[in-house]
Amino acid sequence: MKPDNYVEPPDLSKLVPILPPSNLSPFWTEVGKTFAWLRYQWTGPNPKIAVNLRTVYPDFQFSSQAIYQSIMDEIGRKQIPSVEYQRTVLHESGPFSPYRTYLRIRREFSEYFICAAPVGTSYFISVRNVDRFPHSRWFHYLLVGFLLWLLFLLGVRWNGLVGGIVVVALSISLAWSIFRYAAYAKENLFSEHLPHIPVVGALFLRWFRPDTFYREDIHAAFVTLVDGIIKRVVASIEPAQPTRPDPESLGGPIRANLGRDR
Repeated sequence: MKPDNYVEPPDLSKLVPILPPSNLSPFWTEVGKTFAWLRYQWTGPNPKIAVNLRTVYPDFQFSSQAIYQSIMDEIGRKQIPSVEYQRTVLHESGPFSPYRTYLRIRREFSEYFICAAPVGTSYFISVRNVDRFPHSRWFHYLLVGFLLWLLFLLGVRWNGLVGGIVVVALSISLAWSIFRYAAYAKENLFSEHLPHIPVVGALFLRWFRPDTFYREDIHAAFVTLVDGIIKRVVASIEPAQPTRPDPESLGGPIRANLGRDR
């Protein structure tokens, strides 16, 4: 399945300006496509977003916090390794627009965003699964080679050819040690944040933490378990359930630590 921002590679036959001057429109069109393709190569594919559930309850209201808490309690009882879950605030559009409270469930680069909120006199629940796994690109290796070349020139300036070789060797050894430590340690600063660094994270995952059968199985188990928990909690909601209490009757917002509850 191709990502939604996928761009086809340019047609090299149309980029060769051998046509008469009066018929150069295919050439310039292909030039524009080439720039779009280069931009796609740089940014990479967009994260995969799948809407797993979208349910609307006409003329009913529920407690968002009760729904989120039920899902978090179920996930906590499953004791899935390396899973994080918390309420998070996402704006509707820009940074100064109104916001909604979502429940975010994350394991490595796979995330679930659950929104339970009123819409007029009705209520809706939506579940999105986002895959943010970064993939190494060909130009990443060019950037690494360029960086090593700069380090080599600095070493040459410092102590001639020997200095250049020593600086490059020490830099590669240091990077190798950090990557190896982050790959084999389960919970530390490097293993948590290194994969999220642009370029570096993609190369680290490609060579030091690649997708193995076991990692794929654990990921599939995580997705299956979380999908099942969410569907069971949503299925247990009855339209006759008491509606969310009026915040004014409680003297303040329901969720004091995250701001307004919408």
